Amino acid sequence: MQNSSDNKIQRDFWSGNDGKSYVERNDSLELANKVYKERTGITHQEVFQEFFENLDRNTSILELGCNIGINLEILQNMGFKKLTGLEINQKTMNIAKEKYPMIKFIHSSIEDFKCNDNEYDLVFTTGVLVHINPSNINDIVNKMIRLTKKFIFGFEYFSEKLTEVKYRDHSNLLWKQNFPLLFTKNMKLIKDKKMYWKNENLCDVAYIFEKAE
Repeated sequence: MQNSSDNKIQRDFWSGNDGKSYVERNDSLELANKVYKERTGITHQEVFQEFFENLDRNTSILELGCNIGINLEILQNMGFKKLTGLEINQKTMNIAKEKYPMIKFIHSSIEDFKCNDNEYDLVFTTGVLVHINPSNINDIVNKMIRLTKKFIFGFEYFSEKLTEVKYRDHSNLLWKQNFPLLFTKNMKLIKDKKMYWKNENLCDVAYIFEKAE
């Protein structure tokens, strides 16, 4: 993997007070569902239910960049029991641990996370790959592929071309692109779906891949 300094600005941003401020703006599943329904006509939870409904509930799942665990809450409510969340912000992770005592949480960046290859049945990100420096994104994708035994799921902003977007007036923090395309070399696409925003020229994509034999 490349030197993690390639992504240092982004790591420092999310591990500090700015990461904590994100929590204050996104502090519940109810709020996430309400906001996403207003933007796209579908709830955040409905996206997860559509992509995870046919998976065995004993599937071991790792979320990279889990924040306070809202996505893992959805999966827990669906009956999944082997859930792990990785989070770079210590204060955020502490909130997650308190909210969801039945879920395992690990304090680490994606780059520094040490784990056996093929450790989890499914590895996923939601709104996390968009914050990885493009010079480091392929290394993160390859690490996800190494970590998973079977599946990769993603739910990210979409653009046909790599495009930087200002994040709350900050530069060098968010890039949208065709994320599913990054996984096609070593993974088989099972399903993808685009969610178009109602009042803005924006699009999100959800996708699930299976590891090639």
